[in-house]
Amino acid sequence: MHKLKNIKWLPILMGFTILAIAAFQLYWLQKAYEREQRTLERQAIMLFRETVRSVQASKLKLDRLVDTSKTTRIVVRPTEKTMRMANSPHQKIEGVLDVVMKKLRDSSGHTMVFEQVTDSLKMARPFQGRRDRMMQFLFDLDSLQDSIKVIELDTAYSRRLEEQNLDVPFFISRVKTRETNEPVYNEVTLGFQRPITYRMDLGNTTGFVLKRISVPIIFSVFLLGFTVLSFSVLYINLLRQHRLANIKNEFISNITHELKTPIATVSVAIEALRSFNASLDPQKTKEYLDISSNELQRLSLLVDKVLKLSMFEKKEVELQYEHLDMKSLIEEVTSSMRLQFEKHHAQVTLHTFGDMHLEGDRLHLVSVIFNLLDNAIKYSADAPKINIDIKGDANNVNLIISDSGIGIPTEYQNRIFEKFFRVPTGNLHNAKGYGLGLSYVAHVINRHKGTIGVGSVQGNGSKFIISLPKQRS
Repeated sequence: MHKLKNIKWLPILMGFTILAIAAFQLYWLQKAYEREQRTLERQAIMLFRETVRSVQASKLKLDRLVDTSKTTRIVVRPTEKTMRMANSPHQKIEGVLDVVMKKLRDSSGHTMVFEQVTDSLKMARPFQGRRDRMMQFLFDLDSLQDSIKVIELDTAYSRRLEEQNLDVPFFISRVKTRETNEPVYNEVTLGFQRPITYRMDLGNTTGFVLKRISVPIIFSVFLLGFTVLSFSVLYINLLRQHRLANIKNEFISNITHELKTPIATVSVAIEALRSFNASLDPQKTKEYLDISSNELQRLSLLVDKVLKLSMFEKKEVELQYEHLDMKSLIEEVTSSMRLQFEKHHAQVTLHTFGDMHLEGDRLHLVSVIFNLLDNAIKYSADAPKINIDIKGDANNVNLIISDSGIGIPTEYQNRIFEKFFRVPTGNLHNAKGYGLGLSYVAHVINRHKGTIGVGSVQGNGSKFIISLPKQRS
């Protein structure tokens, strides 16, 4: 496997990529927000102007202006005075004409034709000093403007906004009429001699605009979240592969050393028998043969442990269930380990309570007990004190094995059941292993539908707690 030498740069690269995506999404959402904001303002202003003209039209009386029996032709010539009075004279006059036209269309059906004389026409046909009927009528409208109240506009405008599903706050006020070259779209001026200007201001429309662009926001959040999740999973997998590569290399190094030791020992024993006439000395022959036998057994156990763990992970092993007595299994293992206990001056105490019978695989459960007791010896600096408690209840058999060893640091307790993982033991030279024992134990217990946990305080020993169901599930 390729060594991930540049893995430390991956978080930086991923971070820059995520930031770039987030920046692009924010830019896109900002543009969408501004676009929706402009659309809302235009729509609100258009409705406001229509509302003002509508209210004005509702108050307009045309009885003395129009002869309903015939078509009326009215010529409008704005004077210099009227041009100065309006913010945008053409726009205001045209607006008033729109109001009149609307009122006429809503009346009995007669037709009125308008002509508006612009400045250029005014130069060709000078003002004669009299006002025609339409201009007189328009100037008479000044008295009408005072009857339009802000509260009326507020009510009518609210109704128009509700019809358009525009739930936005607004404020309508009367402001001072001022002359300007550029039209102010959120202001409407009524009247000529005494003009009155109404202004509409929108309140905080952020919530409404955000609601309008909620789909793009949700999509952006989903895209960014999916990207972050993907990068996180990728980086975690890379770290895991990197860690497994290191563990694998360490395992290969350890197991190579462990394999070389028995092979070298057996080779030396055979060479001694062959070269130094040890065969003539029965005692020497027996000693060398015992050494070879022990080393070969050690080699066989190592290979068997690796193969069993591999088969468990591939689920190729079928458990051979039979009726067992946990107390008998403990006594069987402690009896076979008697020489090891004596060698390390270990004190083993067994406590039992309740019914300890269950269904399980004898071979693998014996191996579990052996591994836990072997660890209790290996990871104790001096004479180990090992306590074994067996408690049976209605449904489970609980096995607790505790020791007085060096303990397990808190940061490693969640990892001790991982394959190839070994807790650093400092200068404890007799703690040899391959990181397979507890992984094998956990696999066996899980296959029996049981649970295993550990409680340990560094320097005060460890306690392994196993719970196995009595009946095969």
